[in-house]
Amino acid sequence: MIRDDIINELQYIPESKLIELYDLIHYFRLGLNSESTKQSQEQDFAIDKAMCLETLQKIKQGDLSSFNEIGDIEAHIANLKNEIN
Repeated sequence: MIRDDIINELQYIPESKLIELYDLIHYFRLGLNSESTKQSQEQDFAIDKAMCLETLQKIKQGDLSSFNEIGDIEAHIANLKNEIN
């Protein structure tokens, strides 16, 4: 297993260089965690342009039935237009 190979290689690194190696591994791992979190957040907040366009099409046709839980329909429509642009 690669983890065992890495641990084995540590035996051949001078003690004085272990701090540098630790920093490299530590910050590499933190970067991976940060990258993973960022991708997750981007997926959570991604705008579904197809859904926005479909909603705008319904609005153009006068079908506002799907907006029953939206307090201010006009503001919601403006926000959708801004998201698409």
